[in-house]
Amino acid sequence: MRSRNRLSLALVLALVVALGAAALPARAQVAQPSAVTPWIEFELNAIASHTTNPPRAARALAHVSRAMFLAALIGGQARDDAVAGAASTVLAHLYPDQGAQADALADQLADVGSEAFARGRAIGGLLVARADSDGSGAVWTGSVPVGPGFWVPTPPASISSPLEPLAGTWRTWNLRNGSQFRPGRPPAFASRGFLAEVRDVYDVNKALTDEQKRIADFWADGAGTVTPPGHWDRIAVDLVRGAGLPTLRASLLFSALNTAQADAFIACWDAKYTYWTMRPVTAIRQLIDPGWLSYIVTPPFPSYVSGHSTTSAAASTVLGAFFPARAGELKAMAEEAAASRLYGGIHFRSDNDAGLKLGRRVGTAAAQAYGLQARGHDSPGRPGGPHGL
Repeated sequence: MRSRNRLSLALVLALVVALGAAALPARAQVAQPSAVTPWIEFELNAIASHTTNPPRAARALAHVSRAMFLAALIGGQARDDAVAGAASTVLAHLYPDQGAQADALADQLADVGSEAFARGRAIGGLLVARADSDGSGAVWTGSVPVGPGFWVPTPPASISSPLEPLAGTWRTWNLRNGSQFRPGRPPAFASRGFLAEVRDVYDVNKALTDEQKRIADFWADGAGTVTPPGHWDRIAVDLVRGAGLPTLRASLLFSALNTAQADAFIACWDAKYTYWTMRPVTAIRQLIDPGWLSYIVTPPFPSYVSGHSTTSAAASTVLGAFFPARAGELKAMAEEAAASRLYGGIHFRSDNDAGLKLGRRVGTAAAQAYGLQARGHDSPGRPGGPHGL
């Protein structure tokens, strides 16, 4: 894996240098509307309409965003064309039935006959090759562990197959692997700490306020929506437009944000399928109330750690590096997203607390990989961030 990563890095560096040498001369960057956000919005619509699950939504957003960033680096004055070439290529691969629509959007946003557009297509092809070799096509042949405290299918749907058991093994972007920051074990089943957490979820849900229900609903992001990573991309789109970030800066932001979120889901799923812990609805029905149901629908995979908490902390950490004046607000939003899972009745507090901690570590790794701490707000300076795939 390390040798493959080094080879990919060398190939992309060579391509960036070769194509960049032929690009139009560099000039002072003038703030113009970003060509990146229309492609993010296109992808969010595809995620919702295809009912893409959260780990795969994060994966898809990362591939498109990294393609746009690399294309923007070599696009010169025509970087909007390069971005369109890269994004449309990756999107057509991820959502083949949307290929014609992606081409139509490219016609609106870019000169599809330009050399820069062709260069973007080449970058997109490299990200397509990465997507085809990231391990996401592997088929799980394992079995669900059986015993006290382990996950079992949850009502009302009681789906027997857990979602994406191998997502924790997918190829990462800014981490060595999915287990790099693996959290310690949650409270042991039937321990005093575990029983207190079960009672906590039950008591909180018995007395939900209107505000707590609003928070649970706002962050629910269930099947058929843009999912939790897409929710943060919508927040990012608003921030980018509000700040008037130009294409290169915006492409850097979304590449850092979405590779962080993809890594967050890989790391979270590594933990989920290491510990295989039961959901609150299972514990409450066994120990307190046999007819209890969570306020929002419990998803079909293990509990510890919370995916929304993990990706929210990763996303807020990255976005806070771009918008330091709003870092506190973004952190509070991530903490609210985590609390929403307690209010929704689908996670214990320890799931959320460990998810926030894990996500912040993943987000910090992404920020460091992209050199965000040393970068000025208005100019990306020397093209930063990982140049590898």
